Amino acid sequence: MADILDDPYAGMETEEERQAIYQQLLAKYEQDDFERRKSIYTDLMENWNHQRSIQQDLDQRRHKYLFMLAGGSFGVSFAFISQVVMLESADNMVILVLSWLFFAITMIVAVLELTIGSFIQDMLLNNIEKNLERGYRGDPYKEPGRRLAMLPGRILGLVSVFSFIAGVLCLLYFVLQNT
Repeated sequence: MADILDDPYAGMETEEERQAIYQQLLAKYEQDDFERRKSIYTDLMENWNHQRSIQQDLDQRRHKYLFMLAGGSFGVSFAFISQVVMLESADNMVILVLSWLFFAITMIVAVLELTIGSFIQDMLLNNIEKNLERGYRGDPYKEPGRRLAMLPGRILGLVSVFSFIAGVLCLLYFVLQNT
């Protein structure tokens, strides 16, 4: 009895019977392998979509708030600076203009970051789609270079944050020096 469990061909008299059993086992294995791959890729795609939606939501909020803060700071300081500081007798007007320049840079860089980020996101999604097709065929993956592709957007994000901070610091310095 142990021989039959160890060898599915045990007790087969003809080569045709053995070949039929072999084909059945092979078909079952291929079906199981396909289902396993399909399950893995489905789980990965669900996770990817979930993480992508969270990342996009966070990025959109960050861009929105940074853009609103920079625009608001620029507008408020431009409109009401004369009520806080006497501009005719103010020292270091260059610092005030520099703060406005930093706020403008923040807004411009934020728009560039959104544009570049959208382009990179499309490129990465195309690579994922191609890798899924490769995976279903059993071909090896090709690394899309996600971290390298995201680098320009991350750098622009840091530039916009630091530019906003520099604008706030310049504006505060100007106000403190002239009040």
